[in-house]
Amino acid sequence: MIDRINTCENDDEKTNLTELLDLLTPVIKAWPSEYGPKANDLGIQVLGGAGYTREYLAEQFWRDNRLNPIHEGTNGIQALDLTFRKLWQNNSLGLQTLQREIGRDLAQVSQGGDTLPQSRKLADKLMIYLDQLPKLVMQIGQEINTSPQKALALTGNAAAMMSVFATLIVSWMWLRQALTAETLLNDLDHSNDNTEEIRHFYQGKLQAAKYFMDWELPLIERDLALLRQSNEVVTEMQAEWF
Repeated sequence: MIDRINTCENDDEKTNLTELLDLLTPVIKAWPSEYGPKANDLGIQVLGGAGYTREYLAEQFWRDNRLNPIHEGTNGIQALDLTFRKLWQNNSLGLQTLQREIGRDLAQVSQGGDTLPQSRKLADKLMIYLDQLPKLVMQIGQEINTSPQKALALTGNAAAMMSVFATLIVSWMWLRQALTAETLLNDLDHSNDNTEEIRHFYQGKLQAAKYFMDWELPLIERDLALLRQSNEVVTEMQAEWF
């Protein structure tokens, strides 16, 4: 995104891309910071008892990555920045640009027709949740502007908003990879340079994308439900109850 901004010759488009970068920055900081250590944790678990020793690098990776949620400003701050600031910055220009960028990739999948059946299925799964985003953002905006109590509740639910928004962004990234992989697999079918290693790499990308869409994307259902009901459990807690 920074490269696109630096090489863009259209001032209006440069502004659009800059706003998009600002919108994505909390996600870029928070999502990998949260799931990097979780991936390392699974790596340790795979190795069993040996994974917790310095004989293998898994424990080193975990310790290194555990710093990220701390020095990126803490994920809670990133969630508040996204929910109360970046979504609305410059009349939501970043969000509008994001919708345009995602729309372009979805259009490319659609234009591929029968040549991109796997990407089409992934796009359909993503659209189920993407279609809910505008209404959710509108609801949050109304709560911020009209009800101090609901806005206060939203500070407790900002992490849920980050979860929804970031998972949609990562799903979009997987869709882009799947689109590229399936397109290149089609090219291999019509090429003499058809090595199994290359084919396996592209197939692995497709399979990883399918995994994320099938296993990880649906997990945001809980967060969507909490946000729709403006759940106030967190903010109703009193210091004396600890």
